[in-house]
Formats: sequence, structure tokens, C-alpha cells
Amino acid sequence: MRKNEQPFQVPQRQSEAAIIIFIYNFLVRILRGAWPILLVLLFRSGDEQSRWEILTNGLVLFGGLFSLGVSIVAYYRYFYHVKDEQLIIQQGVFNRSRTKLPFERIQNLHIEQNVLHRLLSVVSLRIESAGSTGSEVTIDALKRPEAELLWDYIFEQKEESATEPGSEAATAGPQPSSLVLQLRLADLLRVGVTQNHLATAGVIVGGVFGFVFTVAGTIGKEAWEKISELSPRLQPDTFMGYVNLAVALFVVAFVVTLLRTVSRYYQLRFYEQRDAFSLHAGLLNRREARMQKRKIQLVRWADNPLRRLLGLYRLSIHQAVSGRVGRRENISIPGCRQAQVDDVLHSSFEGVKGAAFETHGISKHYYLWFWRFYGLLPGLIFGGLWWFFGEPRFALPAFGFPILALIYLRVYQQRFQLGVSAAYLRTVRGVLGRSYDLLPMYKVQSVSITQSFYQRRRQLATVQLFTAGGDLAVPFVPLRLARALQDYVLYQVESSQEEWM
Repeated sequence: MRKNEQPFQVPQRQSEAAIIIFIYNFLVRILRGAWPILLVLLFRSGDEQSRWEILTNGLVLFGGLFSLGVSIVAYYRYFYHVKDEQLIIQQGVFNRSRTKLPFERIQNLHIEQNVLHRLLSVVSLRIESAGSTGSEVTIDALKRPEAELLWDYIFEQKEESATEPGSEAATAGPQPSSLVLQLRLADLLRVGVTQNHLATAGVIVGGVFGFVFTVAGTIGKEAWEKISELSPRLQPDTFMGYVNLAVALFVVAFVVTLLRTVSRYYQLRFYEQRDAFSLHAGLLNRREARMQKRKIQLVRWADNPLRRLLGLYRLSIHQAVSGRVGRRENISIPGCRQAQVDDVLHSSFEGVKGAAFETHGISKHYYLWFWRFYGLLPGLIFGGLWWFFGEPRFALPAFGFPILALIYLRVYQQRFQLGVSAAYLRTVRGVLGRSYDLLPMYKVQSVSITQSFYQRRRQLATVQLFTAGGDLAVPFVPLRLARALQDYVLYQVESSQEEWM
């Protein structure tokens, strides 16, 4: 694209495939919200339904068809174009709206492609702007060349506005990309083994129980009894039965986590340009994200015992986001080597290489205070149940909770470290795994010091540092250190000439 060329001057519609996508999204919303009603229609005959139930189902059906028609009309009344370095969106069926997004207010652009998009050979362009409470605009169906042309044009205009005329950055032209990291299928399988399978197991159990209770309350007692008679008995009646059920659940969770990891990060490629990073990943749902380096607020990398054995870290790059956009706007890479983590740190934050950190720990009162809630209180509850019911099964948690909580909190307190250099803050925390955070001080937006009554009696405090990309908390440090840290960070923020985004 030539420098003075300005595409998208004429208002234009999305691809015709947007109609199919509107219909698909509408059906998905209906199924998510009305599947209990569909179960009623499936398991209960029409004679068993009252007139009010039939009327309600008819109204739901009519409302759905009406909404479907409105969605189709909305496609024909949706236009977008570019004028005076603004992206202009015109949309609406009954009430027309005209949204103007100045290029300098646009924070991020994301090209996304789910299975339906790939079948229709289109992509979705999601645009998030400063001050919004979510994604400001999503253009649901564009041909890839059009989406990439709009993507490149907006970023080129933003970069030209951010650089001085005649500077090297302004005359350098398109920025070359260098491949920082690529995860192949074998790499993803290794990464999948190191994921949190217990969390997946919890989600599976919660989903199964939620579905069972919803179905049981929807289709009626008699229909539920018929379904139960057709199902095999799932409740174990022996200790080994519980063991086998737990093993089966862990195997299912392991397979689900592995498949989810491969699906989400398939063919992951992470690129670096002069002033930006970009990530491409996904099997069924493809995602292409770009992050400008000046918007990076903090970098977090973490391991666990399995990752440490394989020499891997999970890297998360947090950028400035607005509203409730949150985690999905961050770049997350599930398997990085230490050298790759260092490359990202050195490229994102100038001067961090060779920075000397003065380390500080947290007080032992941290684990003494929290042990009362996570160890002593559960122990007393289970001990009371053991005494009241006389059931030996309550003995294990009555003694286990206090002991395990004491060990966990004590190790966490001993391993927590705050590192302070001339311009950066670094924290290290964790018990089985370690989590590292690196934050430039000039990125901090505010610093707060809080004290509970327990902390006030012992001259301790918790320091919270807030950035546009996430928060950082340092608990149970001496009050003198907390105040000195607050003053120093605010001094760095006020005296720094660096742009925070």
C-alpha cells in the first residue's frame, strides 16, 4: 500500500457470509438460553403441557423468528468506512447509530476465525478502543485481504502519528518480522502434559452436576426416573470404587486439557517487529493478535514441577486495556525457554538487562494470620463434626487442614521476594511452582497502602501497585518499607519522560 493511498473511503458492507454468521450466532444464543425448554418438549408430550406452557413456547418461537429477521435486516444496514483518520461504523435497524473511532484511540485489533468463518472463507476483525467497556466494534465477516488491509492501514497511520516526521522510524517503511518462537505439535503435547489437570477436573465435575440438577428440575420427576433406569449405576460403593472413579476422572481431564491446549495453540508463531509483537495460533478457532511494545505494562512467567523438569515457562504479556476487556487481550504463550523469556523482557523494557535488584521478604506474620482461616478454622469445623457424629472419616481433614495449611503458607512466606532496582520491580512467589512478575515503575498508575487491624498492631502493611494491564500486591511488609516504596515509585512515575502507553 502506497503511503498516500487511503482505502475504504466509500461506505461498504461486510461479506454476504455475515448473514449466515448472524443466523448461527442467533441459534447459538437460543440454544444456550432455551435448552431446558427444548428438553421439556423432548421428554414431555403435548397433552401433558398446560395452555400457558404452549402459549409460552409459541411466544418464544415467534420472538426467535422476529429476532432472526431483525438480524438479517441489520446486515443490510451495516456500513463501515474510513474518513479523516477515523473508522466510521453505521448500523441499526429501528434506531440508526453512527460510531466514530479515531485511529489514535484504537488500542488493539484482532483477526479471529472460528470454524464457520473458515468454512465461509472470511474472518472477524475485533477493534478495541480506549475508554470502552469491552470490544468497541466487531466486524463479523470480512474477506481476509480486506481485513488485513484495514489492519495494516490503521496501524501505519497510528505509527506515523506517534513518530516525528523525518525520523528513522517514520521513514523506515514496513517493519520486518523475526520469528521468536514456534510451537509444533510435539511441543504442544509436552506443554499439554504440564497443564493444570485438576482445574479441568473441577470444571468437568461442576458442569456435570450443574447439567444433572438443571435437567432434573426441568423435565420432571417421572421422566428423570425413566432416564435413571436406562443409565448404569455410577455411584461407587467401595473404597476402590472411589479410587477407580477418581482415576477415570483424572484421565478424562488429562485428555480434555491436552486437546484444548492443542486446539488453542496449534501452529503457534510469535513474531517480533521493531515496536510490536504479534501472535498467530489456533486449530479450529484461529487468532491473530498484535501488541505494541509501548503498551506492555508487565510481563509474567511461571513454572510448575513438570514445566521445571522440561525447562519450560508459561509466558504472559500484559498490555494496557480498557474497561472489562481483560485477559483475552493479553498474549499468552504456554511453553517458552528461559532464553526466549529473556529476549521478550529485553525487547519490551530497555535497561532491564543487567539491572541490580535489592531483594526484600515478607513478614512471618503472613502465614500466622492466614493459617487461622485456611488451617485452624477448617480443622475446628471438621473436628466438631467428628465429635458430634462420631465418624472417623472427619478425623483426616480435622488434622490435615491445619498441618497442610501451615506448611503451604510457611513455604509461600519464605519464598516470596520483592526485588527493587533503579527503575523496575520484580516479585517471585509460589510453593510448588514459581511465578515471576516484572514491572517498570513508570508504568504504575497508582500505589496504595492498606492495613488490617492485625497489621496495624505489628507495623505491617500491604502495598498494591495498579497498572493499566494488571495489578501487583506485596503483602505483609514493614510499614516503613511500604511507605518508602510508595514514595520511590511515585517519584519515578512523576520524573520519568517515558510514555506509559
